[in-house]
Amino acid sequence: MNAPLTGAAPDAVAAELPAHLPAHLPAYQPLLANAPTPEQLARTAPLPSFSAEAMAMVDGLAGVLMRSPQVRAYPELVALGFWMRKANLERLRLELERRRGDALLVPRGTVFHIAPSNVDTIFVYSWFLSLLSGNCNIVRLSSKPSAQAEVLVGAIGELLARPEHAAIAARTLLLRYPADDRVTARLSAACDVRVIWGGDGTVRQVRAIGLPPTATEVAFSNKYSLALLHAARWTAAPAAERDALALAFYNDAYWFDQMACSSPRLVLWLGSEDAGRAAAADFWPRVEAVIAARHQRLSDIDYVNKLLAQDGLAIEHGGQVMATANNDLARTWLAQPALHVGHHCGAGLFFESALPDLDALRPLLNRTVQTLSYAGVQRDELRAWVAAAPLAGIDRMVPFGHALDFGPVWDGFDLLRVFMREVSIG
Repeated sequence: MNAPLTGAAPDAVAAELPAHLPAHLPAYQPLLANAPTPEQLARTAPLPSFSAEAMAMVDGLAGVLMRSPQVRAYPELVALGFWMRKANLERLRLELERRRGDALLVPRGTVFHIAPSNVDTIFVYSWFLSLLSGNCNIVRLSSKPSAQAEVLVGAIGELLARPEHAAIAARTLLLRYPADDRVTARLSAACDVRVIWGGDGTVRQVRAIGLPPTATEVAFSNKYSLALLHAARWTAAPAAERDALALAFYNDAYWFDQMACSSPRLVLWLGSEDAGRAAAADFWPRVEAVIAARHQRLSDIDYVNKLLAQDGLAIEHGGQVMATANNDLARTWLAQPALHVGHHCGAGLFFESALPDLDALRPLLNRTVQTLSYAGVQRDELRAWVAAAPLAGIDRMVPFGHALDFGPVWDGFDLLRVFMREVSIG
């Protein structure tokens, strides 16, 4: 059952609601004690960008995560703690200073973040980039049970209860509620920026809900990602290097059961088909060894969905699906490379093909392709390829092991700039 609204009496809350919203709305569940209401946040002055208060809060949570024995069971939380350390925050600040030059940037005000259900930690990255920009924040977490999210919320609650973080607590509303357009409308009415992390259906549903005329929005909808390996260079690499790359690929694909938008689903071998198949015969056993040593069992529904996807792919497109005995890893070689999005369910299902050269990748690209993770291909080669002609897709290219690394530029949006506005003085 939802907890009651906090921060104001019901009559006072109703009096603050925009005229187009009903006076009595279903309660959301605030996740922090003494949380402000959306209307209170809308009236609260933002902080300067990279304020001492925001830096202390983010670095404080990093310390809690890095010291917690409980967190060690969740590598994505360890990575989050590493991202939030003070040295990285300072790097972000300096990079913003460099990129904005003489531009005068100020916080937009209040940012409403709608977090996805498939990546438990994304709400913290989105919230903290906005917090570092100086904004007040409303963060809707998924109602889907998640041990990682509960660990994070507990740690955040403990920190924000401390007097030294009172300024951040007064500017933060973390909450949950079942899908309800009326609650979303109320939260949207209080914001200056709305950030939608979710599938295409979520984006369409939320976009149908109005924003204040002065507010803006950015949406991160369904995206799909690729892995690119140079076949001949893979075969020639030392065995220890191939083992390290297999582990890096596993981290990219399996941390969120392959459901992160940046996790690879299509594996492409650069070279002839014979060279690709030969390299694949060495690559996949190394990945299987990592899975056997490190991966916890998938859920029963994941195994069932993967079997259905494999059967559908075989019926409609032909080709043999090869899977490990326990079906933790399944792959199929495609004569013609394609995403086959409709047949993909995550959980360790990979499509595979060969490309004679980089230009053969261009016809596959569209705006739904997000990350290209690569091994055996040089950064300069990729830069020259991108510079030669505009790409219809791909927002980022990273070496194996970095597909899940979060940065302030995501899906082509510079979030620090999205969360700030520029004031011009003539």
